[in-house]
Amino acid sequence: MEPTREIEVYKDADVLAIGGGAAGVTAAVSAARNGAKTLLAERYGHLGGLATGGLVIVIMPTSDGTNEQQIEGICQEYIDRLDAMGGSVVHPRREDLGSSDPALINKFRSYPWCTSEGKIKMAAIFEAEELKCGMNDMIEEAGVKLLLHSWGTRAIVEKGNIKGVVTESKQVR
Repeated sequence: MEPTREIEVYKDADVLAIGGGAAGVTAAVSAARNGAKTLLAERYGHLGGLATGGLVIVIMPTSDGTNEQQIEGICQEYIDRLDAMGGSVVHPRREDLGSSDPALINKFRSYPWCTSEGKIKMAAIFEAEELKCGMNDMIEEAGVKLLLHSWGTRAIVEKGNIKGVVTESKQVR
């Protein structure tokens, strides 16, 4: 049981993403870029979730072994931003997608997601700290209000619709 209390409304938003992993950052950036007043609450002190904090440092294949890339959008923007930062990111060039050139296959052999069934696929292996910085930049540029060290602890539901979320953080008021 929790005692009854008044909870102050911190922010009004069109979209609230709970969790700043790759999916939460992507959702928040996309919503804000499309005009939604957006808030992102992340329980840790950084963005990227398992990709950065858990060191799962691979963007899985975004192509199927043909010469065309099937998945792009914000996922590709992560790769492009890492490239622009001079980041430690390894991935095939677009023009090499679908290639079965033995020299390319050998070059990417130690990056197993970049090759499959003797073909080059688009996947990327990156430096986690650089992706944190890239995601922070994207959140800031999109105008997303970011709350770090904040947990979404309870949904406020009226007639089956979520009207708000109770968050808790280390902030003292």
